[in-house]
Amino acid sequence: MLEIGTQTHPLPNQDALYILLHRNQVLVEQDNQFLIPFTHFQPNANMNAVYCGQWHGQNIFVCRFKSVPKGFKEMDLRELLFLQDQDSYILLSRAHQLSTWDRDHQFCGRCGTAMEEKHEKEHTKICPSCNLRHYPRISPCVIISIRKDNQVLLARGLHAPKGKFSNIAGFVEAGETLEQAVAREIREEVGIEVKNIRYASSQPWSFPHQLMVGFFADYASGEITPAPGEIDEADWYPIDNLPHIPNSVTISGQLILNHIKHIKEQK
Repeated sequence: MLEIGTQTHPLPNQDALYILLHRNQVLVEQDNQFLIPFTHFQPNANMNAVYCGQWHGQNIFVCRFKSVPKGFKEMDLRELLFLQDQDSYILLSRAHQLSTWDRDHQFCGRCGTAMEEKHEKEHTKICPSCNLRHYPRISPCVIISIRKDNQVLLARGLHAPKGKFSNIAGFVEAGETLEQAVAREIREEVGIEVKNIRYASSQPWSFPHQLMVGFFADYASGEITPAPGEIDEADWYPIDNLPHIPNSVTISGQLILNHIKHIKEQK
């Protein structure tokens, strides 16, 4: 389990473990090992180590490299996440999001001043000119499993592979509650109305900085009408005859499976 805490962030050291990134790829050793001891790579002044927290008593840092160090191979973050248990998933997601924040906030968004210093206890950069604080960006998204009798609604986005279906999802707009976002996204993407909207679970999704907030909802009215340019196909699927759905390490897969469990328990 990753411990975040509020203690003063330590400096990179030889006793810590490191997650190494190159562009948006994770650098791994044999057996897709992504927690790297200090002695296994050559550190440099440009790797911009960011403290992530403590993992089983060891400090964890994430670093970005401009080229792949000898002895490592690149692995797609999404692919690597799908191989993890829940704790390792959270660690990798946090590391990638913190490194993205550090890379994308080199200058103040208000006055343009270079920001080279990090706060000693928080993940924030404080502009030395105008004092604006820059925290890691978190973008809330809703994702919903929708029930109609003993069926669930599944959709395939425009860029999803043929035959691979998932839940309706979308970003929360400014000034909008999560429940309002649920109803709006469903209405916009498949043209139906829902009721009995209820929270299910949440999960960070570091592509690059989303927080997925999962809900269950029940069908209320309307006919499925896929939104042009957004949804390629959508339909109701019997819970005992589903198409290809997302991996169960993802909140999308978890929502579908948990919703089906609840439906069966109510029979």
